[in-house]
Amino acid sequence: MIEPQHAWDIKIVLDLTLGGMGVATFIIAFLYYLKGEKEFNIKAALAGMVSLLLGLLVLITHLGKPEAAFYTMLTPNLSSVMTWGVFFNVFALLFGGLFALPGLIKLPYAANEKIMKILGTLGSIFSFLVMTYTGTLLARSSIHLWRSPATPLLFLLVALSSGVGLYALVAYILKKDVPGELVNFSMITTLLAFVTMTLYFALANISTEAFRFSAELMLTEYMWATLLLYLLGFIGPFAVYFYNKKKPSKTNLLILAVLLILQSFLARYLLVYAGAMELPW
Repeated sequence: MIEPQHAWDIKIVLDLTLGGMGVATFIIAFLYYLKGEKEFNIKAALAGMVSLLLGLLVLITHLGKPEAAFYTMLTPNLSSVMTWGVFFNVFALLFGGLFALPGLIKLPYAANEKIMKILGTLGSIFSFLVMTYTGTLLARSSIHLWRSPATPLLFLLVALSSGVGLYALVAYILKKDVPGELVNFSMITTLLAFVTMTLYFALANISTEAFRFSAELMLTEYMWATLLLYLLGFIGPFAVYFYNKKKPSKTNLLILAVLLILQSFLARYLLVYAGAMELPW
């Protein structure tokens, strides 16, 4: 017997989306911080850390046991991917938060370039680990759809897309320009995410019954989300990108930013809700 999983809901989708977007934005902001634009990129990094924190708060409301994270750190099970995820999130928030806080309040170490680079480097390392951890966690589950090697890759790609989206959103609010190379990069991640997502459907017929069941769910019960993902999440960014080539404007980049964030949300929504398990009875 096969039935959809019900343990993970919209709160998990929001946690995955906000967390992946936040850490990707932090990494992007730190890379551009190293290139010289410091004040703005510290603020962009702060937006990334706020997004990560919001995601974790949503997750805590879902679990209902905030003390579980402290217990996990005190008595870690190092063979558990989830345990490593707790550490990655905590250290990403710690080092990333210390790097980004000068964007909110004046702190004495902010003028010390060496300290800021160390904090940013550590924050970026743990942010990358957070970004890769979520897809790996799903890939190690008993849900056949999630166990595909495509899952960690898809989660990484849509996190990067949404990271560019949040970075561009902060740039729009603070009236800063978005580097053209970053916009181009988001088109690469979007194209690769499109190919990766399509593989789920292409390989369904040669996969397990539970996997096929999940693919059918995405084309029936969740057809609306699949259509939105392909139209707004994949085709939409390219349409806005090429239109902006002809008629550049900050409004176009704002729309692109929203679509890139929507891409991440819809891809994660589909995979979470279409996940199905094979019961032994």
